[in-house]
Amino acid sequence: MAGKTVVAGGPKYLLLEATGKCNLFCPMCPRELVHFEPVDMPMPLFKKVIDEAKGFLEFTVPYGGGEPMLNPRIFEMIKFCRDRNLRIGFSTNGTMNNPERSRKLLEAGLDYIIFAFDGASKETYEKYRKGAKFEETRAKIFEFLKIKQELQAKTFTIIQMVRLKDNASEVDDFRKMWDLPGVDQVRIKEDEMQFERIGIPRPAETPKRRNACHYLWQGPAYVHHDGNVFACCYMWRGEPLGNVNDQPLVQIWNNEKMRKLRQAHLDGRIETYPDCAGCHVPKPRLPVILGSFAINGLAVRKLIPVIEKLALSLKIPLFEDRAAAPIPAKAKAQD
Repeated sequence: MAGKTVVAGGPKYLLLEATGKCNLFCPMCPRELVHFEPVDMPMPLFKKVIDEAKGFLEFTVPYGGGEPMLNPRIFEMIKFCRDRNLRIGFSTNGTMNNPERSRKLLEAGLDYIIFAFDGASKETYEKYRKGAKFEETRAKIFEFLKIKQELQAKTFTIIQMVRLKDNASEVDDFRKMWDLPGVDQVRIKEDEMQFERIGIPRPAETPKRRNACHYLWQGPAYVHHDGNVFACCYMWRGEPLGNVNDQPLVQIWNNEKMRKLRQAHLDGRIETYPDCAGCHVPKPRLPVILGSFAINGLAVRKLIPVIEKLALSLKIPLFEDRAAAPIPAKAKAQD
């Protein structure tokens, strides 16, 4: 970062919205607030962005407002990236998997996968993953793990639970339930939306950010299915930086809007950027930020669950103090 507002090359990490479609209704999801168009990213657009970015890109995530497995060309997206020696991974709810699709994911060369499974009991899981069946989804993940071992695939596999009010007591049971061959990490993720009656409350006052947001220098930048580019996936409701149908990503990454945003963070004056001022994402301390620049994108993602677990169990201050993010009026109205 070094106080510069212009970055050589482009973002190390990219989120490309593979689809805006989803088959579940989860109360802690941004979809509770905003309508996402049920549209897939066109494959030509995906290829264009990847080919433009391959010189500086380290890790690609075909994920955004929807469930990536609902895009029938997700396997092609994976192979396209791997053919260019780019790492790729995503998060899925696991409900769309079957033996054929799991095998295709692994054979396409997927580097990293998160199965979002928010509970150790049928009651809590089905409360937070509305539309899914506990036993059915769990069986599909077991199936994936079995095929992974049969193929001796290297796909780094995380089983993840977002810690919420009604599943917080199940953390130990969740870890035990997924202590299985083929599972590389079990992750307990902190809730990033903080919807009323769903999230575990934090102090109401938002601490002042101590460091500029590292996302603005390394990504992940967020490319919407229509080509609109945002500084990060938490700013999708604002004005886009530009559109990759009109100009190359590398130009957008250093355009005037992006330079002003970086400067605001460097100056500690982010009040005019509400998404930044009220950001609910864990904010790493400076040593962690510097470390993230020093290692490759896949390694960073493998280390995230380990770092979070250490920070929690050993009370190591790896992150700045967190506070409750403002709850949008629509979220309150839905309760």
